[in-house]
Amino acid sequence: MMKSGIREKFCVAVLLCSMLGFMSCDKHVPVSEEQRYTQADVEFDSALKYYLDKSYDSEITEVAVTGDKVRVSGTYRGTGEFWVVEVPPFMDVVRLSEPLTEVKPESSSFSFEVDRHTRLSGGLGYDRLLSKWAIVRKTENGGYDLVSAAHYADSAPVKSHPAPVPLRNKKGLGGIFNNAYLTDFDELDLGSATLNMYVTMFAYLSEGPGRIAHEYEGRTYWFDESHMANFDYLLGEAGKRGMAVAAILLVQRAGDAADRELGELLMDDNCNGGTLTLPDMTKAESVHCFAAITDFLAQRYSRDDAAYGRISKWIVMNEIDIASSWANIGDRPENVHADYYIKILRLVNNIVRQYDENTEVLASFCHSWTDPAGGFPAKSMIETVNKMGKKEGDYRWGLAYHSYPWNLLDPKCWACESSTFSMNTGCISFKNLEVMNKWIYMPENMYKGTQKRSVWLSEAGLNAPSYSEEDLVLQAAGTAYAWKKVAALDGIDAWQWHNWFDNVGDGSGALLGLRKFLDEDNDGEPKEAWHVFKAAGTDSEDEVFEKYLDVIGIDSWDGIIVPADEIK
Repeated sequence: MMKSGIREKFCVAVLLCSMLGFMSCDKHVPVSEEQRYTQADVEFDSALKYYLDKSYDSEITEVAVTGDKVRVSGTYRGTGEFWVVEVPPFMDVVRLSEPLTEVKPESSSFSFEVDRHTRLSGGLGYDRLLSKWAIVRKTENGGYDLVSAAHYADSAPVKSHPAPVPLRNKKGLGGIFNNAYLTDFDELDLGSATLNMYVTMFAYLSEGPGRIAHEYEGRTYWFDESHMANFDYLLGEAGKRGMAVAAILLVQRAGDAADRELGELLMDDNCNGGTLTLPDMTKAESVHCFAAITDFLAQRYSRDDAAYGRISKWIVMNEIDIASSWANIGDRPENVHADYYIKILRLVNNIVRQYDENTEVLASFCHSWTDPAGGFPAKSMIETVNKMGKKEGDYRWGLAYHSYPWNLLDPKCWACESSTFSMNTGCISFKNLEVMNKWIYMPENMYKGTQKRSVWLSEAGLNAPSYSEEDLVLQAAGTAYAWKKVAALDGIDAWQWHNWFDNVGDGSGALLGLRKFLDEDNDGEPKEAWHVFKAAGTDSEDEVFEKYLDVIGIDSWDGIIVPADEIK
């Protein structure tokens, strides 16, 4: 038993770790059979599926954004009264009743310009960079018949030109935070990291002491200076070592927000539980708020001089497929949930690429592939993101994938029964990363059909069931096996180990840290897996890894990679 004084300090450390590096082992929570969707959502889900599958004769061919104008070009075919309509993120193209803007084209082949910046009802400023455009035919009752797919902006002026941050190697660390072991950046020779940005912890709607003002489209928001200074320091330390850092944008429920009013503005009205929600995409004021937060962060961390540090990738939310826990907007059908998330991806993409033309947004999913891990199958949601992107104008999104074993408590990742070498495997873990490697290189999954999308294993580690020598060896053996897989597969760009330290916030008794608990009993002592991770990619790798061959039950590392042509 811990003494009470030690427990108090331990709880503070745990709170810090859980704030800055989270994960739950309780992923496999079955969706209740009693769950029912509203009739409106069922119809919306069906309309979205129809939209995704339908081929349209008319087309928006280009949306070009300049400093002060938006030029929309396209063609329509058929008879009737045709209009081009503007669809902002807080509206739905498949159930449009009052579009933001209507323009009647002069001919069937058209190109027109509108002002980039406008005002919504109530005087709220709005940047049309965030809108998509579609062609409709007016119906006899004054409604809209959609005759084209919608189309987002293809191009926009770039405001800054920070140098790209190439990955030095595939080794990374998830959820970095300030502590006495930043020396791990050097000792482990890390090439990348992720940084959790709970925007509801540091964004405010009103002025206050120690807050930084940021004006966005005519409205001012404020950001906690000390919180930013902490990010600045971490990013500066990572930058000194040439590490590429991905920010993970996260939104808490309103009750957990530093500014309750802002939290309520960002939380979807249908949110009914879970740890995290998604920024509300149904109201103009909510979209404005999240866009302003994104704009502030992108400006600050994409400067040419890197004065505050650099963010090179943007991970948008967390494990979208486990919707009820990490992306709760209520009980919604899969297409509705995916469409909601895609709007957020697009918003972040269009804002951050103004400041860094080399950046990418990464969509976050757990180890589920075709078997839902308490939500929706990751594969079908990822393919919806891909299909919707092709339909509405392709953009540079990638994957932030969490390749845990299906049983997160079992460090023997090489034995995960749910991870098969099939394109329809239930789970993609370290055992069968070859499936992801093959998927990411398929032309239909590539950007514009030719450029591979990034894959960061942005939250993935292995459990040590206890601190016994046997369990620590098993975790270390799994680490060696996982590294051999990651290192051999070109489609996997980087692996950010989760968790840095053991953390009770990981749930179910999991001890996922490379280091033991950051408390007075353990003081973050490195585990055997830490030494394996340190050796990975170095001249000592073979020597350090050799002892684990017997643990895994193989004679050599040769042959552990399954060729792509054997994966069906």
